[in-house]
Amino acid sequence: FALYESVRIPRTARIVWSTREMGRVYHAAGVERQVRNLLWKGKSQAEFYRGMEWLYGWKEDNCLQPR
Repeated sequence: FALYESVRIPRTARIVWSTREMGRVYHAAGVERQVRNLLWKGKSQAEFYRGMEWLYGWKEDNCLQPR
């Protein structure tokens, strides 16, 4: 249980932080939106998914392994 707890706490903290940050970026307005669009221009869907691999790429057999 201690191993699970040591992985869960930082992971959930990262999820909360990432959720807030994604909300801010995806709902940007004005200059921030323009900068975001320039940075994302030409980025493939696969590149966006790779950025979320840490969240969605876990499996039962590796979820407690340190990353």
